[in-house]
Amino acid sequence: MASLVAESRVRDGGEPDARARLAELEVALADEIRKSETLARVNQAVASSTDIDTCVQVVLDGAREIIGAAFGAFFYNQLEPDGESYALYRLSGTAPEAFASFPKVRKTEVFAPTFENAGVVRSDDITQDPRYGKNAPRRGMPEGHLSVRSYLAIPVATRRGEVLGGLFFGHPEPGRFSPHDESLVMGLGAQVAATIDSIKLNAGAVAELTQRRRAEERLKFALDSGRMGSWDLDVATKAYEASDLCKLNYGRRPDETFTFATLIETIHPEDRPRVLAAIESAIRDGTEYDVEYRVVHPSGELRWLHARGRAAQTADDGGVRRLAGVSLDITERKRAEERQKLLVNELNHRVKNSLATVQSIAAQTLRSVAAPEFFRDAFETRLVALSHTHDLLTRESWAGASLREVFDVELHALAGEDRVGFTYPSDVRLNPKAAVALGMGIHELTTNASKYGALSTPNGHVAVDWAIEDGVLRLTWTESGGPPVTPPARRGFGVRLLERGLAAELSGAVELTYDTVGLVCQMALPVRALEP
Repeated sequence: MASLVAESRVRDGGEPDARARLAELEVALADEIRKSETLARVNQAVASSTDIDTCVQVVLDGAREIIGAAFGAFFYNQLEPDGESYALYRLSGTAPEAFASFPKVRKTEVFAPTFENAGVVRSDDITQDPRYGKNAPRRGMPEGHLSVRSYLAIPVATRRGEVLGGLFFGHPEPGRFSPHDESLVMGLGAQVAATIDSIKLNAGAVAELTQRRRAEERLKFALDSGRMGSWDLDVATKAYEASDLCKLNYGRRPDETFTFATLIETIHPEDRPRVLAAIESAIRDGTEYDVEYRVVHPSGELRWLHARGRAAQTADDGGVRRLAGVSLDITERKRAEERQKLLVNELNHRVKNSLATVQSIAAQTLRSVAAPEFFRDAFETRLVALSHTHDLLTRESWAGASLREVFDVELHALAGEDRVGFTYPSDVRLNPKAAVALGMGIHELTTNASKYGALSTPNGHVAVDWAIEDGVLRLTWTESGGPPVTPPARRGFGVRLLERGLAAELSGAVELTYDTVGLVCQMALPVRALEP
């Protein structure tokens, strides 16, 4: 049986798509980790702030880093003789001189929602907003102003409704801020408002107690927003206090008693020694307590937690009195990491299989061609057929393909769809291995039919029928209307691939009959070798 002349050069077979998806997953995971770490750092810095300048600057710098803004600003609400105006208080991402030559900000239509605490303004392109530019006698952006297309403005108001000012973020490119970014900055805006309010009310012992209470509220708000539970351990008595969210991380209800002994019992037995060693090290050496471990909920569910803490207070003798920190459920992150590992392993497996297939095609083609100069065309043709099947599997995310789809791909490549008739009770779903093997076999049949068989003449026809009997797929390829058929003088690659390779690959049997009227190929393949 002769070989098919190549139509086009081989394509890559889908591996770059898999690598691209893997790269996207890695980038997304790294970005979420970066945002979480930055948010935790900002939350901790804000919670410990004792002056407005530091608090606002930390939030501006942190928020700009988290959402990727080119610059950020905080405008403070103040009263002027001619009415309200808003003075620039803090900047991030640019020098104060960038705003020095401009008049004070007033409550124009685009700024009004922020300074009236009416809501968040987030725009992919503020220059297209109908409220933009209405600042008589000026219109549009003042000359020399920083370029702004993406725009995010968050009101900074106390719980009493007093507007302290607004957080503004901008970027010269459109579409840079997402709803998730908006949610994160809103939380920081609430923290800024609470912090400023607390600091302004700080006076004497009463103010100190109020500040502590508000700081605890801010911390709880920040922790709850980040799904982090707080905890506190008395080193001497082992008295353990856990927030409601911390209890939930261990599968306990907020109203349940949750002791240090209960916590240790909940930790997975394999991880327990490591956690206890980390706690002892933090108490003994004053090192940071930072550990990831598994916990087993009372329901039997297995979850991953990340706990961080440090010595919060020292005793008179210099020893650690208290250890406090936070815990975060990182189960989804761990699952994403596991999926990433599986993707890498699957990609490695497929690449190895593809290379082995290509190597086999090259070796068999070299043996079957009459002369070396014909090798290139024959080899490239078979690689193209392999790439057709890989493209089909890639579109299906390598979950499998149907038998009819495999036929259609090969027949379309040879423009032979109209000359082949199908009869079958139902389609058959193939796993990737079976799809590749049958794709190569069908390619050899269609190639031979196009060059020497039924599809090489205007009146030729091919009938394909299959059915499943007793767990075996029985498929028959019957050619008619072509040139008279005679058995080949030698058994080439196509014959060996069908009668030996395909049969061995799928644990079945393939028989070729060289009937004078036309070639007949009969396959008997166990369904268990074909199913996904």
